[in-house]
Amino acid sequence: LTNKGIGMPATGFADSTRRIKDLIEMVGGPPLIIKTLEGTQGKGVVLCETRKAAESVIDALRNLDANFLIQEFIAESNGSDIRVFIVNGKVVASMMRQGQEGEFRSNLHKGGKALPVILSEDERKTAVAAARALSMGVCGVDLIRSSTGPKVLEVNSSPGLRGIEQASGVDVAGTIADWVEQAVSGRNDNEEGLSNVEPIPIV
Repeated sequence: LTNKGIGMPATGFADSTRRIKDLIEMVGGPPLIIKTLEGTQGKGVVLCETRKAAESVIDALRNLDANFLIQEFIAESNGSDIRVFIVNGKVVASMMRQGQEGEFRSNLHKGGKALPVILSEDERKTAVAAARALSMGVCGVDLIRSSTGPKVLEVNSSPGLRGIEQASGVDVAGTIADWVEQAVSGRNDNEEGLSNVEPIPIV
């Protein structure tokens, strides 16, 4: 994503050879986010508001031989992010996820709410570019609104459907099925298959 010029919070992957001080400075110091790479649905994500807290969490994860990253904390997001659902290079639905009061994680499994949202043109372009950069036909791109524009938190290859369908009113599953049907038809008619399937127009 960085190589494609797509905005992200300052992020560093940790390893056992790098000093804890260097890891913390890499993202501009606390407050900062620490994430285990295997975590899902908000699990394994910690907000460290002080340097001492960050050092303790990093030291504990190293002792467990856990893979993790550290990331700049975007305070102005106020515990919310945006999920943009992409199918075949097109934005088909979006929602805002708002965390509970006092909760920095917006995940629905952590009690967050799914709300309708209107995307800016910059947010739409960023989400599409992120999906394209990772060659994903179907994905959920998680964005966070910052003072310097949209930042990509992650690109999810197996995004859930219930929350975004309820918030947006869009039949996302049906849109995916239509694309798959079109792709299969294209593959039967042409050896190149998916590469020749035209994007589905989304109104």
